[in-house]
Amino acid sequence: MLDSRSADVAAPAPPRPPAPGVMRSIVRGHRRMLAIVLPLATIAEGVELTMPIVLGMIIEHGVLAGDLGLTLLGAAGLILLRVVGVVLWAATFLHSQKAVMFERHRLRVGLTGAVLDPRSRPVQRPAGEVLSIATSDADKASDLLDMIPWVVPSLIAVLAATAYLTAMDPWLGLAMLIGIAVMVVVIRVITPTLSARYDDQQSQAAEAAATATDLVHGLRVLQGLGVQSRARATYRRRSRSALQAALVNARYSGISSGLTTLVTGLMLAAVVVLAALRTLDGALSLGVLISVVGVARYVMGMLQGLSGAPVWWAGMSTSARRVRDLYTDLGRTVDDPELGLDVLTTRRDDRGDAGSAGARRGAAGGLHLEQLSVADGEIVALACADASDAEAVVDAVNGRGASEARIGEHSLASGDRLGLRSDLLVEPHVVDLFDGTLREQLATRAPEWSTTEDDAWADEALHAAGAEDLLRILPEGYDSRILDRGANLSGGQRQRIALARAVASDAPVLVLHDPTTAVDAVTEQNIAEALIAARRRTDRATLLVTRAPALLQEADRVVFMRDGEVVVEGDHQDLMGDEDYREVVRR
Repeated sequence: MLDSRSADVAAPAPPRPPAPGVMRSIVRGHRRMLAIVLPLATIAEGVELTMPIVLGMIIEHGVLAGDLGLTLLGAAGLILLRVVGVVLWAATFLHSQKAVMFERHRLRVGLTGAVLDPRSRPVQRPAGEVLSIATSDADKASDLLDMIPWVVPSLIAVLAATAYLTAMDPWLGLAMLIGIAVMVVVIRVITPTLSARYDDQQSQAAEAAATATDLVHGLRVLQGLGVQSRARATYRRRSRSALQAALVNARYSGISSGLTTLVTGLMLAAVVVLAALRTLDGALSLGVLISVVGVARYVMGMLQGLSGAPVWWAGMSTSARRVRDLYTDLGRTVDDPELGLDVLTTRRDDRGDAGSAGARRGAAGGLHLEQLSVADGEIVALACADASDAEAVVDAVNGRGASEARIGEHSLASGDRLGLRSDLLVEPHVVDLFDGTLREQLATRAPEWSTTEDDAWADEALHAAGAEDLLRILPEGYDSRILDRGANLSGGQRQRIALARAVASDAPVLVLHDPTTAVDAVTEQNIAEALIAARRRTDRATLLVTRAPALLQEADRVVFMRDGEVVVEGDHQDLMGDEDYREVVRR
């Protein structure tokens, strides 16, 4: 069933191009929404801009002229404009918020799927940093869809207001243009600084989150070593650095808001004073003065909102860059249609038996597996003199190494590994447990029958892993909660639960890497006997990458590897006559 044949090394896949800009991807993915929202938002802002102009006209031609009918008609028109503006604003808000929520979900799911996808490159980043990017940064980058629907219409409205003021009096338009120009210069100067400060803040926050995650996961070890105070001091230092970065960023954001508010305030004062003077000179009527003041006040509100755009943009662009960099490290792109949590639940194709799998690497890599096969119903143990060879074999069968591996005629290269996931389970030496009950831990990859009320399947899995005693130790049995990474369990308990989870999956091809290193010799012997009995079926194949004597003893056949080459294979007792093999097993 599992077979490694002599084969040429497959040419490495060409590297993926760098991930495209996340901002561009977000906009491209919501073009239809923006095509609807932007006109609605622009009309809504136009209605808001029109209201003070209409009010001035009503006062001049209705109130001052003593025309009651026109005054009442104008008042009704203002109410209608307000209603239309509110309806348009509500429609804009609903569409944009729906898009923001959808995009947050897409980025979160895409990043999570990319990290967990076996076709992705492994990343050397702390778990806390990856979590921070997949949540906080993904959410922040998605705010672009909340920003565009009001920034673009606001800019159009400001330009339209400037045109109106210019039409009323060129000096008013000039004052407005000078104020806008000064504000653009201020924004242009402060935006790079804000981006750098926000980048530092996010980096420091990610480091603090990574430290907190590591400390929580290693809490039992820290308590055992008695170094809790040092751990607290480390986290306190990282957290204080993150706080300091946030305070510095807030200080620069405050300076930015203060400067832009000052500019808009001076501009409004200049426009109002000029309009009042021109009215006293007789160049403007009282109704026009009221309209100009209302328009200027409206523009000031728009400009104050736009003044916060640099701060918002700095945060979004920095978060988008961090999301893009993580995608690039994974060898994926933000628009990859293969990504998503659905990659973790691909259904198994009907392939008959599990076929064969294997690995081979050229002399440069040092691994020369000419033959390593496991037939249906067979259990084979691979004993490697060098731990790096064991890891290389596991990587090859897992589809992550440079070596070639197969299940039947299906390649296990990284591009094809995902589709064969239901046929092959590679349980690494270092395993993770998730937050949930014991039953949920065992059912992570178990078939549908694991969701039934009958726990017989779980009993069998625990028995095969020598972990029946957990049902007596854990207060609520299968309903006992297991913390993230098994923080409330010992190392041996975590390892046995992970082994039971692998057995419960009932994978046609199961590869286990050192599954009993954290248990005593008696427990290891019990596990070896029960595990072999559970896997000894005609439609199942098992490869044990181990040097544990109990597992080697129970295996149908043992393959011994030294310096990347298969030296000898046979029964464990027969191989004990080989001095090199005996030395490796007795270490």
